[in-house]
Amino acid sequence: MINISLNILKTCSSTNDVARKEAINGSLEGTSYLSYVQTNGRGRNKNKWESLEGNLFLSSIFRPKKDKKVWHQLSLLIGYSILETLVDFGVNRNNIELKWPNDVLVNNKKISGVLLEAFDNFIIFGIGLNILKTPKNVTKWKTTKLSDHILNKMSLEHISYKILNKIFHNYSTWQDKDFFYFKEKINSNIRNKEKVINLTLNSSNIQIKGIFLGLGERGSLQVKVGSSICDYYSVESVTFPFDNLS
Repeated sequence: MINISLNILKTCSSTNDVARKEAINGSLEGTSYLSYVQTNGRGRNKNKWESLEGNLFLSSIFRPKKDKKVWHQLSLLIGYSILETLVDFGVNRNNIELKWPNDVLVNNKKISGVLLEAFDNFIIFGIGLNILKTPKNVTKWKTTKLSDHILNKMSLEHISYKILNKIFHNYSTWQDKDFFYFKEKINSNIRNKEKVINLTLNSSNIQIKGIFLGLGERGSLQVKVGSSICDYYSVESVTFPFDNLS
């Protein structure tokens, strides 16, 4: 079992920054940081994460034994773990979805995001989860918060431990059984399956349009292009043109 050590901070620039510094200094896998305030929170692609006090800002350290080629699988594995935890808290499973690559939605509104940052021999993952407040300045999509969906009031520490326990349980299973074990579980909760998807590949400006089939056995984006089924592991951007979240 991985020992989860949760460190509580009153404030920091970013819990991912704190976790990265401590990982470089040798902190063990499972070392985690919860901050009540973030002054410079960020999301994927360097987007600013509006860190409102009362919400959850949590980061932790992975030191995977698996090849770096499969580390990308952990982003949706973490998202799925958050989904499972929210269901355990009382959120209706029929109302909750994963949006590739790193968002959790409830009733078509974003409630949580995951930031995965890989380094030479460790990964830092950060979680933002709206608990009591929704961001004021987000125009890209609608947002929601946990208190809209459950009556129970829980401390940020309690929520953090529950999420971390679920993540590290699934992470240990992933280490032993590979991503294939989670493929159908994730695909049964993933948004936009069987919908039109547009991809831009990293290696070129080639635009791909097809039907999103979900995730492949190794965590690829599986897309039906014409009569062919293609697996994409590295993409510059993904859009679902008929998905209206705003």
